[in-house]
Amino acid sequence: MIITLIIWLFKKYAMPAIVSYKGRAVLKSGKLLIIVLMSITCTRLYATETTTKYNILHSGKVVGHLNFYQKNTGDELYLKMVSEVKMKFIFSVNVNCNEESTFKNGKLISSHVLRHVNGKEKANRETKAAGNAYLTLAEGKSGKVEQTAINNNVMLLYCHEPADGNLVYSDNFQQFLTVKKTSTHVYRIDLPDGNYNYYTYANGICSKVDIHHSLYTIQVQLA
Repeated sequence: MIITLIIWLFKKYAMPAIVSYKGRAVLKSGKLLIIVLMSITCTRLYATETTTKYNILHSGKVVGHLNFYQKNTGDELYLKMVSEVKMKFIFSVNVNCNEESTFKNGKLISSHVLRHVNGKEKANRETKAAGNAYLTLAEGKSGKVEQTAINNNVMLLYCHEPADGNLVYSDNFQQFLTVKKTSTHVYRIDLPDGNYNYYTYANGICSKVDIHHSLYTIQVQLA
């Protein structure tokens, strides 16, 4: 609708002025200008980028940061999550994690999880759409997820509030997990390794994640 209006305005007001001013040669330039301006307008209308920043806390102290980046271009959605945590137990632990997901027309096309602990690679996992299934790779070991389309994964939980009973794909565990609503705008996900997370929402986006591990509990909160 907006693009149609822009075209109409150019045809009605800009084009006659261009033609009357310098004739046919400038008319071609005018058309080129319209194409360029429309291209810029379309990019602005259909390509949106946002970055949401989170603090990571342990025992009330900030121990790291997480940046959640999303870019929406037409029918394609790209998500990227970069986090770094520095904690000290008996010894210091430095965890760096980089996650990426690409969706097209609401379907997961590919995802990648890369995690380093104290400089050493601990996880390198990929999921890629391949026909009517998904091929997976985890630390060099290949696998397969018998699913025609994955429409929801854990990264998308940072974008919007889920529904009770929803299944979300874990790019880290490379399997589906069940979302359980525990109270208003709060949801729990139990992980295959026995740990669990709580996701809390405000104004439609994730405002906090409580990560309950057997050895520790940390919070990811909007900065």
